[in-house]
Amino acid sequence: MGVASSSERFHEVDAIRGIAVVMMIIYHVIFDLNFLGAVELDMTSPLIWITGRLAAFLFIFLVGVSLSLSHSRRGSGSHGHYIKRGIRIFLYGLLITVVTWIYPHKGFIVFGVLHFIGAAVIITYPFAGRRLPSVVGALLALAAGVWVSGLRADTLFFVWLGLKPPGFYTLDYFPLLPWIGVVLLGIFTGDTLYPGCRRRWKGELQRRNHTLEFLGKNSLAIYFIHQPVILAVIWLLMNI
Repeated sequence: MGVASSSERFHEVDAIRGIAVVMMIIYHVIFDLNFLGAVELDMTSPLIWITGRLAAFLFIFLVGVSLSLSHSRRGSGSHGHYIKRGIRIFLYGLLITVVTWIYPHKGFIVFGVLHFIGAAVIITYPFAGRRLPSVVGALLALAAGVWVSGLRADTLFFVWLGLKPPGFYTLDYFPLLPWIGVVLLGIFTGDTLYPGCRRRWKGELQRRNHTLEFLGKNSLAIYFIHQPVILAVIWLLMNI
């Protein structure tokens, strides 16, 4: 679920995104097994919780890295391209909202990862190529996220920001605070490690994992198809 689009790719970035895809699939297999009642699992156990959150962290962090790389390739005058891309990704998120409203309905996704990434691409792209504002903005957003997490609102209107009404429940939730801070950390990291869209270190990595790279390059498509496939397989196994 990155944002860079170029024939010149950094294989290690794709591979790390591929690792996030694998972790996402593992987490959702566990979640769906529990959700459908095939097995009874504690979804709050540290290992399961960390697997899901780390996968999300990597995806969102790499959005920032990809924005940094794309800014280096395209230059500073291409914000319009990323407004369009952000809107497109946000619309994908709205599609997920409609689908989860139909099934399973309970906990339908209000502001999930695609809603967040779409908004974050538009908001954070002006930070690309600006290391100091990126890291300062990241720290402020992360701190604000900690503060907002203790607050409540009586309306759903501010869930995108991180203010939740009492009893709020959704299957996927990534508010701007604190998660936009993770995107900004990714931008800072990309600007630091790949200045001018070149590796700070010399040469290619000696070892590559083409399977992980493939998964990373196709992460958005996999995101859309993996849940229906997992649910269908579990349902078939439960009804054989």
